[in-house]
Amino acid sequence: MTTFSEHLAQEPAAPQALEPQQPLIQVGWVIPADVQDLALLDAYQEALERVRSLLAGLFPQFRWEMPLVRRHRYPPHGPLDPLELLELGLQEKIHFRWDFSLVVAPNDLRPRQRISTLGVPSSALEVAVMSSALLGPTGEIPERLAGLALHMLGHLWGLGHDEHGPMRPPEAPESLACVPFTEGQQIAVLARLEEVADARLEEEQVRWSWLSFHWRTFWTDPQGIWMDIWDYAPWRLPLRMGRMTAATAVSIFFLLLGAESWEVGTHLSVPVLALGALITMVGATAFVFAGQNLGQISREVGWREQLVRSRMVIFGTLLMGIVFLWLTLFVTTFLIALLFPVQTVSGWAGVPLQGIALMRHAAFMATVGVLAGALGGNLEEEEEIKADLLYDEET
Repeated sequence: MTTFSEHLAQEPAAPQALEPQQPLIQVGWVIPADVQDLALLDAYQEALERVRSLLAGLFPQFRWEMPLVRRHRYPPHGPLDPLELLELGLQEKIHFRWDFSLVVAPNDLRPRQRISTLGVPSSALEVAVMSSALLGPTGEIPERLAGLALHMLGHLWGLGHDEHGPMRPPEAPESLACVPFTEGQQIAVLARLEEVADARLEEEQVRWSWLSFHWRTFWTDPQGIWMDIWDYAPWRLPLRMGRMTAATAVSIFFLLLGAESWEVGTHLSVPVLALGALITMVGATAFVFAGQNLGQISREVGWREQLVRSRMVIFGTLLMGIVFLWLTLFVTTFLIALLFPVQTVSGWAGVPLQGIALMRHAAFMATVGVLAGALGGNLEEEEEIKADLLYDEET
């Protein structure tokens, strides 16, 4: 086994030319803390070697490289924010042009929803953060950290939890083990890796415009992008963004009691309402995306396919969350409108209210509610909304 001390002077090398039948997959490992314990560093190195050996045996179609770099940015004690480590891992991934990045620290990770957490994967960034603080004695770390790394990589490759293989949710650190993916998991991972192993768009000798580069990036892996968006459960986003939901609820409450909103909503045509809803949802998404600096996830400049893909996943998740918010508001206001006295609201609207008129009013209310929600969305804490959009889970 190669020890960590033999790698201290090595810097990750640029990918070399390979045979067409053996594309390269690079999974970079980053140690962000100033770790001086050589036994712990050797344990990290051994875990890396175990993961690489296992993946090379499961997927011999690829050449596996796992460079390891140290960044002395944090002390080796005290809790660290996973969001900061995810952004660091993304920076290193893009700088070295890795396919995926794993950040491993000896510190505890500061959880947001759980009592404690071993790791946080982010398929949007293709980066995962891991902690060895709870993995037990140094002698037990290689096996458990390797198992945790496989679990994190499985999430980055689009796998969900399973009772078999490394995707079994670790109920305790002692349950982590470096075991192979199941046959079904291997099929899904292989399909994902074949897409990842293709040459990056920025490596092609083409002069790109903003539109053409984003267009090609999407069509390079449309299924993977949609899967990442769906895996983030965007329909739960309004529940996580309390201030946005509160602003929406308050606006809807007052508009329901106003005669003017009934008159305007019931007299708008369906094409106008549809176009207005579409423009509002896209505009609200762009407003929150820009206002919360969600696109500022890396210092890299120029065209980077990985960076553009990550921004697409974040924007798409936010857009789908707002679409679900609109649908929720539409159904809610329609049902509430049925409870109002018919004669009263018909007098407000100036027309007899039937099913179609109530649906037009509900669509108008949902659109106005989304506009109010966009304003409330920018009142959210930037770190909180980024965590909601970037975390796959807290393992």
